[in-house]
Amino acid sequence: MRYGYCIFCDDVRTEIGEKLSFIGVYSGVLMLPEFPFSLPKFCVHVNLITLATEPYRSIVLRCIAPGDSQPLLEERLDPVQLNEQKELTDGSEADGIPINVVVGASLVFSPLRLRRPGLLTVSAIIDDKPAEIASLRIAQH
Repeated sequence: MRYGYCIFCDDVRTEIGEKLSFIGVYSGVLMLPEFPFSLPKFCVHVNLITLATEPYRSIVLRCIAPGDSQPLLEERLDPVQLNEQKELTDGSEADGIPINVVVGASLVFSPLRLRRPGLLTVSAIIDDKPAEIASLRIAQH
């Protein structure tokens, strides 16, 4: 089974040992005082999970701000990153349990300009098929 999720936050930092730290994580809603509004920095970390026996062939990530018809970003993941999945397919099961492969990408917007409230949506074209991944509600308080 394939699925994905996003972590919406103020910053993503790579630590020693390739660990990631997420700073200022948003839980479902980002409250802003007014619109339009500019955030100096905004990050979305995307994780896509698939079985090692069904590696991804191509991934194009898209992020669309509320009220916009054109993506803020449309990024094709590097084929080298996708090729790393193949290293795991040799041991596609461990003790009878299927092994999953995680493909991750951090999207960084600096600045992020939001014109109105609504949903900031992350989607993808995965192996030529559209996939909705996650949304963050942008609201005024």
